[in-house]
Amino acid sequence: MKKIWGLLRNHWIADFSWPYYLSVALFLITSLTLNVYLDFESMIDQYNGTFLRLIGYFLLYGFAYYGGFALTFAFNKKVRPLANRKFWLLSLFGLAILTLDSGFPYLSQLVDRTQADDRIYSWAYSVITDAIGFVFVFLPLFLVYPFFPKSNGEGYGLITPKYDVKPYFILLLLMIPLIASASFTTGFINYYPSYKSNSVAEVLALPKWIPMSIYELFYGLDFFNVELLFRGFMVVGLSQMLGKDAIIPMVTTYCFLHFGKPTGEAISSIFGGYILGVLACYTRGIWGGVIIHMGIAWMMELAAYLQK
Repeated sequence: MKKIWGLLRNHWIADFSWPYYLSVALFLITSLTLNVYLDFESMIDQYNGTFLRLIGYFLLYGFAYYGGFALTFAFNKKVRPLANRKFWLLSLFGLAILTLDSGFPYLSQLVDRTQADDRIYSWAYSVITDAIGFVFVFLPLFLVYPFFPKSNGEGYGLITPKYDVKPYFILLLLMIPLIASASFTTGFINYYPSYKSNSVAEVLALPKWIPMSIYELFYGLDFFNVELLFRGFMVVGLSQMLGKDAIIPMVTTYCFLHFGKPTGEAISSIFGGYILGVLACYTRGIWGGVIIHMGIAWMMELAAYLQK
């Protein structure tokens, strides 16, 4: 635990300035407020089934990432990637992957081809969505991996010798009281569990725990993809060009990813993304983030099951 707090403290000392962090806060507060009233994702999702949905999500996430990058560039004159063609190509590629994962417009048609019973449609849709996310995120990222310089944190932080995961399990335990208290709020109860009670087990003639476990397995896999893309690619990978300044653009984009979820969760994603980004940047590993992210997700699901 001391190492984690030490990394966070040292980064804060090196990176913090009131004008910089207040500008980032203002950017995110304004964006979150506008989203409450405009609901950007609903505006984009009305074009589901068309290429326009991809364009909408790419513009949304591009605004988030390059907005954070512009603020970092404005307050840190040492950042000079504007002439770095590789940075622009790789960052655009990462945004394209995120866009495909979040806004692929033809999922409904794909699920329809399975001819799934209407009573299990939502379950099949969710499982297929998370499975396709693996194809859209994991495979493309490793196709471009050779374009990154070799450094510590090989494989976007998946291969890190002597990586200590014990502190992350301790942090996970500390989250239990917070999740328990959050589970009593209206927003939480309305949103979770993401696996809704339905007739999947009955239609498939399976014990109830099997379709639920399949759903939760792929649900957790999606969080692995998130860590690989945001902390692995955007931080461990792009920090080889941006250094520690790869963190804030990732955080702003990560916040936008949570549009459509309860506002409290979107706000907490800013702090969670920042902490996990700092740790990934300096430890050159993402397994701690995977443990925290998947653990919190599954604990929130469990808390919601217990509530209902």
